[in-house]
Amino acid sequence: MCNAAKKAAAISLGLVYQTSVIAIATASQKGGVGKTTLCINLAYSLARRGWNTLLVDTDPQGGVGLSLARSTRAKQGFYDFLLGEKNFSKLILSTRLPELQILPAGQYDACARRGWSPADVPARLADLLRAAELKGVDCLIIDTAAGLNGMSESVVKACDYVIIPQQAEPLAVRSVPHMLETLSRFRSEGAGVKVAGILLTMVMSDNEISQKVVAELRALLPADLMFDQNVPRMPSFLEASAMGVPVALIKRNPPPEALIFDQIAAEIEQRTGLLQGRESSDKHGSLLD
Repeated sequence: MCNAAKKAAAISLGLVYQTSVIAIATASQKGGVGKTTLCINLAYSLARRGWNTLLVDTDPQGGVGLSLARSTRAKQGFYDFLLGEKNFSKLILSTRLPELQILPAGQYDACARRGWSPADVPARLADLLRAAELKGVDCLIIDTAAGLNGMSESVVKACDYVIIPQQAEPLAVRSVPHMLETLSRFRSEGAGVKVAGILLTMVMSDNEISQKVVAELRALLPADLMFDQNVPRMPSFLEASAMGVPVALIKRNPPPEALIFDQIAAEIEQRTGLLQGRESSDKHGSLLD
């Protein structure tokens, strides 16, 4: 089947035609689990590791942009592209790290008043992935609104992988199976999205209930479904959000907890196949010669 026919078939199924870009969404059934914190810090860590990374905010509340710079509220972005803006490059915000760029949520309210057809969303998401590929993007990290319906459902179905941030609280033990069942349904409907892993967030080392949840989930679920690393609840994450930076940049020397996201990024490389093709092309020279 030629590329044009594959594209047409994919769009007719409500899916996104694949590109060389690896698209990773974060998704959860409820808000307040640390999705935006994860997206910002993971995207920064991947960029620091040499991947051309585009951080995309699809949450109408614009949490990514507001966490980094309040001026993004006035800028166009994802929803403007969704509604037909053709100049993708003008929507992208550069950062001081050349490998990291950001596509903010944009003018959701204005776009919602104009309206869009849900049937058109998969095709526009396909356009977004192709536009990212043309810009040399290796990896998309996509923040979504809470829940797995509406736009979040379309975005997750369009992605290669999904990360499930799960707050270390008693509800997690009951909600994770439902989340996995929903993703399984997406695949049965033809989506190619895979679970990159479940990441425990807001873990409190000094709280017995939080630690019990961590132990129960790790005993309940296959080890390869769980990220090795946990994300603790720490004041520095709030401080970083208030300053509008990843946690690695709140001090001249990155605090120890910044390493958490570097370790998650390393796991992502292994779990998503990002490293395929790079390892064979990497050449190591002598330190002195």
